[in-house]
Amino acid sequence: MPGGNINKNMKIVTIDQMRELEARAERELGMSSRVLMEQAGRSAADLFHGWAGEVRDKNIVLLIGPGNNGGDGLVVARHLQAWGARITLYRWKEGQIVLGGEGGFAIPVRDDLKHVRVALASADFVFDALLGTGRSRPLDPAMRAVLALVREERERRPRLRVVAIDLPTGVNADTGEADVGAIPADLTITLANPKLGLFFFPGAALVGDLLVGGIGLPPGMDAAIALETLTDTLVRAMLPARPLDSNKGTFGKVMLLAGSPPYPGSAYLAATAAGRVGAGLITLAVGPEMLPIYSAKLSEATFALLPDERAAPEERAKALLRALDGYRVLVMGPGLGRSDATRSLVSRVLEGLRAMPEAERPRLLVDADGLNNLSTFERWWDLLPRESVLTPHPGEMRRLCGGQEVSSGGPDRLEIAQARAREWGQIVVLKGACTIIAAPDGRARINWRGNPALASAGTGDVLAGTIGGLLAQGAAPYEAASAGVFLHSRAGAIACETLGDAGLLASDLLPLLPMARKQVLQATSDGMEALKIK
Repeated sequence: MPGGNINKNMKIVTIDQMRELEARAERELGMSSRVLMEQAGRSAADLFHGWAGEVRDKNIVLLIGPGNNGGDGLVVARHLQAWGARITLYRWKEGQIVLGGEGGFAIPVRDDLKHVRVALASADFVFDALLGTGRSRPLDPAMRAVLALVREERERRPRLRVVAIDLPTGVNADTGEADVGAIPADLTITLANPKLGLFFFPGAALVGDLLVGGIGLPPGMDAAIALETLTDTLVRAMLPARPLDSNKGTFGKVMLLAGSPPYPGSAYLAATAAGRVGAGLITLAVGPEMLPIYSAKLSEATFALLPDERAAPEERAKALLRALDGYRVLVMGPGLGRSDATRSLVSRVLEGLRAMPEAERPRLLVDADGLNNLSTFERWWDLLPRESVLTPHPGEMRRLCGGQEVSSGGPDRLEIAQARAREWGQIVVLKGACTIIAAPDGRARINWRGNPALASAGTGDVLAGTIGGLLAQGAAPYEAASAGVFLHSRAGAIACETLGDAGLLASDLLPLLPMARKQVLQATSDGMEALKIK
């Protein structure tokens, strides 16, 4: 098994940031582009070997472009051939090249692509090393034709695997826009740092598994970059400790103001998630009309009894605020409803929180109808304690932003989340196909990656409870939000392994949250699992 050279840094970069890192490597460390290319190619070859298994006697076609991406591909080809693979090269517009020794064959460039078609017919793997981060114009029609042959062959032989170096050819490294000729990869090995466009759609749908290879940059060179992706290694450090001499008070108490007659399940899902992720005590603030429902369903929870819903909102708010003594977190909003009385209740609860001494004030998480009610208030963000956690989906975010459209997976999401987190002074968890966690100081994290199984009612309630449970255990808001998103996503991935990507119910996630936490704590650090989701 060949050795590895894996850069585990998971800062996400733009094209300009990547070019600056490479320029600094040459300027400050004397690392030429050739040295970086050798490091990149070897790292990519090692990661591919770990992903694919034994390569001896495998037929591998490499599509080699004219720039650095193609140079990386040639280094990969050299190592694969040394490990016994049968290598065929198609070198775009740069003449023929034959690898030394046996097992290498070059396809003539200026032909009608019949040789490419013949080579693909027996290929086990195809490497796309045509274009890298520099692409911004539409693809050359002739290049589209080459990629189209790969697409046709994979349709004929689904077992054929496509591996992209840095990113699939035709995907914009900054925006995720994709040329019509771009083809999906089964594996993308991005180099040095994940590129921003890999996380946004439609490009994200073409990435397949994502692994990060090194180019020899020293650790910390990208420390000033504020955007990163969530990984096992990063999240492991965020998870609250579980000391042996602990009790339920050690792990904090969560109060939930959630649920209403039309939406009783929301409170159950959020409350149970908080417990499943490790909070010490879960309490649901509830009126007498809903108590029988929740007491039958939530055996482990306790209840803070509020006046019934016909009572004045100020009386209900006072009862809740009195009950908050000793609680570390208030989760407000899942299934709460949007009546005038509920809106008044939300307003009065927030007023009471702001009046508390900061040392005694619980952390606040606002989700779902809590956000919808907030959005009706003038300068609503001034009503919240700073660094509360907000967990909107795109529709809720649009309302919070006064009608500004927000996509579910496009590059606008990052700019909107970061700008609003700064403006509002809050932690924003913008849910969607690529969930973004943004802090008021400009830091942001992106979760890899979307999971269609989570696109079902109630999964957002589970996320709210998950983050709330981590806050109760003492995690800071930005870390609790980040770790909560990751554990929630990992629980969805575990479910997909047995259920597939359709038919998942939100309640299916609940028993999987402890398993997700266990996986993160036990994950190895060999780099292979960092961004890989099967």
